[in-house]
Amino acid sequence: MEQHLARSLLLGVGAAAAGGSITAAGAALGLTSFEAVWPVLTTCAVAAALVHNTKQAVTGLVDNRTHTLRNRIERIRRDVGDVHGLVRLAPYTLELPLPVGGGWALTGDSAALLARETLERKPAAVLELGSGASTLILGQILRKNGRGRLLSIDHDPMWADQTRRYVDLLGLGDVVTVVDAPLKSVTLGNQSYDWYDIPTHRLDELGPIDLLLVDGPPQMRANPAHARYPAFPLLRERLSANAVIFVDDASRATESRMVETWTDEEAGWISRWFDTIDGMCMLTRKA
Repeated sequence: MEQHLARSLLLGVGAAAAGGSITAAGAALGLTSFEAVWPVLTTCAVAAALVHNTKQAVTGLVDNRTHTLRNRIERIRRDVGDVHGLVRLAPYTLELPLPVGGGWALTGDSAALLARETLERKPAAVLELGSGASTLILGQILRKNGRGRLLSIDHDPMWADQTRRYVDLLGLGDVVTVVDAPLKSVTLGNQSYDWYDIPTHRLDELGPIDLLLVDGPPQMRANPAHARYPAFPLLRERLSANAVIFVDDASRATESRMVETWTDEEAGWISRWFDTIDGMCMLTRKA
């Protein structure tokens, strides 16, 4: 508002100065009557309009070209990150033809980070919120580790069924279980959330969670509440003593604030941020 007012005042001052200059020039040339001055005023107005329109057209063209260039740079950045991640994943997931270009839940670099940590930590129980290619990666890593089970939760039955088909294709049925869990309203504090209706017996069968991947449910733009916030308060008591939590899309404002809220509410946890394409945050208990 203040910038708009200042701009209007500057334009007014400029117009007044221009009008004064034209009047002074007209007087110097002896053009003191309206009939004598109006052709000059009309010519000046037309010239000003042409200059203004040309400036707007050039500015619009530059803005469009800049926007297009930024989109292309972002697309290249994501593709490079995906390819780099897939190269790092190759020794562990050779059976899996993963898509490139962000067409899956985790970008390649985030998936490679998750795979590395899973290989090193060798979790016995993994809970994943939001199924997809990450389900297949984790399943293959657990098999390579020779231990561990994965329970993958998804609210979309069609997507969950697709993931199950890939699980069967790769023969991971003894390691991975994909469960449909429609969203239902839950209240935490004074805020309501749409959260997974996870069958309690499935969580009981899984046991203490060593690795929790938070990649769902989707964040709706119309809802200001952090869609994934309930993951920590609702599952905290089921986390093992050495549990690690991975939060995907951590570079988004909603996820970033969510993690800060978690660590504020539970002082015993610390966060570590990784600069992957969409951002990844890892939370562990303080030593």
